[in-house]
Amino acid sequence: MRPRLVLFGDSITELSFTSGGWGAALTDRFARQADVVLRGLSGYNTRWALKVLPRAMEGAAGAGADPAAVTVFFGANDASLPDQVQAHQHVPLKEYQSNLRAICAYFKERWPSTAVILITPPPIYEPARIR
Repeated sequence: MRPRLVLFGDSITELSFTSGGWGAALTDRFARQADVVLRGLSGYNTRWALKVLPRAMEGAAGAGADPAAVTVFFGANDASLPDQVQAHQHVPLKEYQSNLRAICAYFKERWPSTAVILITPPPIYEPARIR
C-alpha cells in the first residue's frame, strides 16, 4: 500500500485540486508514490474544524499504516474581522493557537508516526487591512 498524504483545511485546501492548485501539484509530484487525500472544509475556522475533526478523518488513513503526513491549513477564516460581514468566522488569536494545538495533538495521538505540517496564512499588515 502506498503512503498517504492527508490535506486538512478550509476552502484554500478544499479548492487545492483546481487547475494549478497546490493539492493538484502534490498529487502530480507524488504520482505513483503516494495517495493524496483531501479533507477540505470551505468556510471553516479552527473552532468548527475541531468539532468535526474525528468525523472528517474517517477513512483518511485507509486500512493500512498511519499517513506519512497531514497538512493543517486554517487561519484565513479565523482572521476575519470581528466587526465585519464575516464576523461569525472570527476566532481570537489565543483561541486560534489553542485550537491548532488541539488539532495537532489529535493527529499525534491518532497517528503517532505521522508528520504534522502546519500551513498558516502569512502575516497581515493591519493598517492596510483596516483601510
